[in-house]
Amino acid sequence: MKMKIYLLMISLTLVSIARAQFIPFDLPYNHPPYGNYPRWISIVDGSTVWLGTLAMDDFGLVPYSYAIKTSDGGATWEFDSIPAPGGAMMSSVCAVDANTCFYVFTDNSSGGSVWKTIDGGTSWTNKTTTQFTEPGAYADFYAAFDAHNGVAVGDPTLGYFEIQRTTDGGNTWSRIDSALIPPVFPGEWGAANAFSMVGDNIWFPSLIDNGNGFYDARCFKSSDRGAHWTVSPIIATNLGWSGLDFSTAQQGVFWDPYFPLPRRQFYLTNDGGSTWAADSLSNSDKFIVGMTSVKGFDGGYVIAISDTIDFLVTLLFTPDFFANTIVMDSNLEADPWALRFKDASTGWIGGNGADTNSIFKYAGLLNAIGNAAKSPEKLAILPNPSSTEALVRLPALNEQGDLTLMVYSIGSVLREKEHVETRTGWARLNAASYENGVYMVQVVSGDRVIAGTKWVVQH
Repeated sequence: MKMKIYLLMISLTLVSIARAQFIPFDLPYNHPPYGNYPRWISIVDGSTVWLGTLAMDDFGLVPYSYAIKTSDGGATWEFDSIPAPGGAMMSSVCAVDANTCFYVFTDNSSGGSVWKTIDGGTSWTNKTTTQFTEPGAYADFYAAFDAHNGVAVGDPTLGYFEIQRTTDGGNTWSRIDSALIPPVFPGEWGAANAFSMVGDNIWFPSLIDNGNGFYDARCFKSSDRGAHWTVSPIIATNLGWSGLDFSTAQQGVFWDPYFPLPRRQFYLTNDGGSTWAADSLSNSDKFIVGMTSVKGFDGGYVIAISDTIDFLVTLLFTPDFFANTIVMDSNLEADPWALRFKDASTGWIGGNGADTNSIFKYAGLLNAIGNAAKSPEKLAILPNPSSTEALVRLPALNEQGDLTLMVYSIGSVLREKEHVETRTGWARLNAASYENGVYMVQVVSGDRVIAGTKWVVQH
């Protein structure tokens, strides 16, 4: 019987260091023998977040069937029992609002069921009966387009992917006919909670067992809320696992997040997933472990990178589809596979599996860059305050095709002058050479100052 492989971060120790961008929160799991990882994160808004837990002991995964929710931005957490039968292990969480959420379970890595609450977690209903019961079935995820319309996707049974579609919030289901789904390869299956949605579009990656202990991958796509499907040619080979996320209907990223393997496969698409091209992060020689798009940016992503030595996570941000990246935080002892951003001010990353500091909340603001992108005349700096490198969003209002970046300290002393070109839209500042303090950054076109903002350096 096929077994799912879950990526786990183990043997992590607590680091009690104040974070500039991410704040630790406690999750009172009250299960000392286990490592508890809030692996699935579904964000409603800045106040409400639903979590799904991956639990393990010294011998591996153990059943866990509690929904976890905060309604006050992480100050308090509710633990609500879901009566999923058997050896219930979570594979996906999908929140619709503060009261409505779907949890997907497997029974000891086989079959599956989709459970729903409409009262904030007080009571739960199994919305599936005959779904995901065929031999070889495995429920990978549920994705909601709105409160009524959604798709539950599972591994192939009867020779094709089991894709169940609902238009009434899970009360009834219809399995998509095999003629509307591309045929599968031998040994092809899906991945737990691996999917992405933009508008009516949904994508999920498949893994194809290549017989060498690794996988090849394709990308399945529907542009009509799951009614019809297409698939890309094989994206990559010899993968350990798969990650996929889209920022727009055309721009998406695929990567191999399997940590121990000495490879860093990373692919981009600009045509909605039909074709993919290998790429790389220019400022990183570490593994790309987690990634999430950020609403409000065309090509905005937060990226979690790490290495095999200390398991400390560095978080990067790109506002422009990886043309430019900047460090948001570093040396964060976290679970990089559990990373999710809702928008420029709302994001979470899983913690180290202990009850203390078991999840981190983003406390910075990407809004400055986002607002500047919407207002061409504005200048924005990220991060601000800065301790190392800062990314500057340049204003677009100049007629000469080039700009000069000026940095002044208190007393109008010029500290730095740099010529920049507006075709990139971005420039960089290195805070390492500046003392702690407040500086004025101005952008000059010809002999005219066209934008300016304060920049705080804090080491």
